[in-house]
Amino acid sequence: MNHNPSTTSLIGLVLVSLMLAMNTSAQNRWEPFIQAFEEQDQEDPPPENAIVFAGSSSIVYWRTLKDDMAPLTVINRGFGGSQMFELNMYRDRIVTNYKPKAIVVYEGDNDVAAGKSVNEIVSQSRDFISHVDKELSSTEIYLIAVKPSIARAAMWETMKEVNDQLKKLAEENAKVHYLDIASPMLQESGLVKEDLFVDDGLHLNAKGYEIWTNVVRPVLLEKYGS
Repeated sequence: MNHNPSTTSLIGLVLVSLMLAMNTSAQNRWEPFIQAFEEQDQEDPPPENAIVFAGSSSIVYWRTLKDDMAPLTVINRGFGGSQMFELNMYRDRIVTNYKPKAIVVYEGDNDVAAGKSVNEIVSQSRDFISHVDKELSSTEIYLIAVKPSIARAAMWETMKEVNDQLKKLAEENAKVHYLDIASPMLQESGLVKEDLFVDDGLHLNAKGYEIWTNVVRPVLLEKYGS
């Protein structure tokens, strides 16, 4: 089939415009949430030298986080169904700007669900670590393992690979630590405990967050409790 050159050029222009629009949409989908954090900070500036929890909806829905981590001072900066590359996009606005003494990160769950490769997720995690090392030389990073869940049981093998690599990242850097919340969420059979989730089979209920608290809090308290 022969195409008129002007028609071909028009099709190409439309395709480029669509690609740019999709990219802009991907970059801006969390902007209202990030701006809301910034407005909140202007009204009530959070303290420096706190512990920032950042990541996806498992952080967002940790409603009892402040009580669970007490007497430690924490700042919750989880946003929706974010992925690691999106946390990297906003890290200077909702993480490093607080000059925290520690950063606790939960990402990778949605990354796997979106079809990202293990190498891509690990590379983006490494980029986050390198940036924090550069900007906040004394701040330590705690990587929460990707959790098993009912809804994403078919992805668990890939998630375990991600966790293995996150653990290696921690072993490579004395300022990076791996928090294994995944193991206590599993039955002896290796299947996830089904009573840890709300109805969607993905997000945690109080019992699920109790497991996370029992893993995360003692580690942070030992380091920053004094």
